[in-house]
Amino acid sequence: MAELTMQEMLDLQDQEMKKIQIGATITGKVTSIDNEEIKLELEDCAGFEGVVPVSELNLEKGKYADEAYKVGDEITGVITNVRQKDTTVTISKLKADSKLDYAELKEALENHTILTLVGTKAIDRGIFATYKTQELFIPISQLDTKFVQDTKNYVGKSLEVYVKELDARRNRAVASRREVLQERLDKERAERNARIKAEREAERARIREEKAAERARVKAEKEAMFDALEVGQKKEGKVTKIMQYGAFVDIGGIEGLVHRNNLSWDRVENVEDFVTEGQEVEVYVLNIDQENRKFGLALKDINNDPWKIASEEISVGDIINVEVLRIIESGAFVKVRESVEAYLPISELSEDRVLKVQNVVNEGDEIKVKVIEFSYKNRRMKVSKVEAEREPEEDISEYLEVEDSLGSLGELFKDKFKDLDVE
Repeated sequence: MAELTMQEMLDLQDQEMKKIQIGATITGKVTSIDNEEIKLELEDCAGFEGVVPVSELNLEKGKYADEAYKVGDEITGVITNVRQKDTTVTISKLKADSKLDYAELKEALENHTILTLVGTKAIDRGIFATYKTQELFIPISQLDTKFVQDTKNYVGKSLEVYVKELDARRNRAVASRREVLQERLDKERAERNARIKAEREAERARIREEKAAERARVKAEKEAMFDALEVGQKKEGKVTKIMQYGAFVDIGGIEGLVHRNNLSWDRVENVEDFVTEGQEVEVYVLNIDQENRKFGLALKDINNDPWKIASEEISVGDIINVEVLRIIESGAFVKVRESVEAYLPISELSEDRVLKVQNVVNEGDEIKVKVIEFSYKNRRMKVSKVEAEREPEEDISEYLEVEDSLGSLGELFKDKFKDLDVE
């Protein structure tokens, strides 16, 4: 290549100068490093050398240029000055980094993302904090969720914030740490509430399952108990409820009804005369309804039926001693034995006409009666005072047997009628 004339070199330099604009971004390779500056070989800028003052390198505090860079490294910066006389271009990496950092602040503001700042300076109204090359202000009301007494406590600390305001024209950048903290508190509270709710739901589900299992177990036990019942069994139980028609008794998990007629062999006027709620009793299984899964109980001893015993010991025609229990208009009820009553009609009180039962008998009287009707099946007995008191007729059947050897009837009864007066 032929050597360029001076004019050609000046024209070429003018062309390169047109490419170099203050404020433009440019990249070069490190050619030398000293305590004052770093020199760069610039791309696409023939005849010019780049110079980056150490103060414009944006070095970390306490770090030297030769510790951060070596020959051959690339540095991108913003052109701050061009000196045509000595063909040097002054470059600031700090301004290039500042542009990038400001762009990150703007992106964080638009996307509502968290940035980490470092507190650098405290004033009464808040603190100044830095993000790389950028400085932001955090008002005291935005420092914490609780009351802040001294802003100095936040200097030198890493602070996570949301960027709330950016105004390059007014050189204003505002951030909020309080919003980050509040958001986390709300999230933690929501997570805690969700966890508590889930735990409660799990506990309720566990309790429901336990209750269901317990109900199933109790039901199975009751079913087994019911299936094991046999008529005539004697059971211990507790009276759970008193009704007009009887009493319910729990015999160990299953309830049966003792009808008022099965409370006693005696006449039952009032259920509460025989049992009270909560009373421990002994009962007998009276009947079992497999289809409806119900059973009846008896408080009276079904194995010792007084009517059955009476039927084995008393027959129609027997004369027995009884006690008058109750008087009614048509007669009286008498006690034959414990839990066995008989009916004494007014017509069976006397051979004479009786206008009033009390004219013959009264409650508490002990009298003799004759059994004239007895039905064990229907539990009914009728007695007669008249029949009991009537003289027995003499049995003359033996005399009515006529045999040739005894002669005529007149001869047979002649001694019987000898004292009779004959007109």
